[in-house]
Amino acid sequence: MNPTRRLPSDFSKSAAYPLYAIDPAQNRAWALHFEREDYRRASFLDQRALQHRNVSGWVLSGAELRAAAEPPAPGKRLHWLFHIGHCGSSLVSRLLDLVPGVLGLREPLPLLTLAHEPAAERHPWLPTVRSLLARGFDDTDAVVVKPTSIVATLAPALLHGTGQACFLWVDLRTWLATLLRDEGLVNATLATEPLRLAGAPAMSEAATPATRLARAWLIEQLRWRQLASGADAPRILDLDFAALIARPSDTMAALAEHFSLALPGDWEARVAASGVLTRYAKDATQTFDADTRRRELAEASSRHAAAIAEGLQWARAEIARQDATAIAARLQSA
Repeated sequence: MNPTRRLPSDFSKSAAYPLYAIDPAQNRAWALHFEREDYRRASFLDQRALQHRNVSGWVLSGAELRAAAEPPAPGKRLHWLFHIGHCGSSLVSRLLDLVPGVLGLREPLPLLTLAHEPAAERHPWLPTVRSLLARGFDDTDAVVVKPTSIVATLAPALLHGTGQACFLWVDLRTWLATLLRDEGLVNATLATEPLRLAGAPAMSEAATPATRLARAWLIEQLRWRQLASGADAPRILDLDFAALIARPSDTMAALAEHFSLALPGDWEARVAASGVLTRYAKDATQTFDADTRRRELAEASSRHAAAIAEGLQWARAEIARQDATAIAARLQSA
């Protein structure tokens, strides 16, 4: 990253200058100079988004950044694709990229940093980060942010003054099969336990990886049930990834409408030409379609059947104890 001395005059309005990273402890931040294609290419807006070319940028103090961010971009066009993790959120984000007027931001690093900060929902950097995420290009009608899954803990604060939100999930059986097939995925998910448990209702002991994963899944379901029963309920769309797999066009039309958008008349042709449904959403060089997904999940379900059963049993008992019987229907797909 090559530092320069002066920020462009349209910094507060243009997505051409993403906020790359923040360091609240040192009161500094890094902003970059992006092109449209940099956003479309990036599955993660972190160091991996910088590997294809030399990207210039600026190192700023917190005060400089806040001054440069004023006046803020209009927040109502800023929408959120929250998710439980490993549930097809990258695919949904890339499908939204095909809707005219949408700017998709996948896993911005500043949000992940804030999620790990004490009292993150009241952090002084949060309003600035939220405002800068709302910037677009001249033809941007909606900015749809897909944060890292743990950032869903900040959903109430992020929704303040912004647009609509979606919560994407998969049933617990599928989630356990997806994670248990890869020890690295299990470890990464369990590493976020302290953040997930903070503010969650008291729960029964979960001592094994399968029951701890089941607890993490249930915490997110309870968190979103509470949010969807409050003042923000009309702004939240609950979305089961299984519905997208079964009815992709209808499901995406409903999601687009929720974000005050409309699928173009040539939607299915756009999707087919993009190859999004036939490649791994986080790495377009890998072939991955619905048949591959079903085969891998079936293999994982068989290999880890005992652990999956253990996690489901724990969740059933805890759902009854929490008097959250409506969530029981989400334990496994029909």
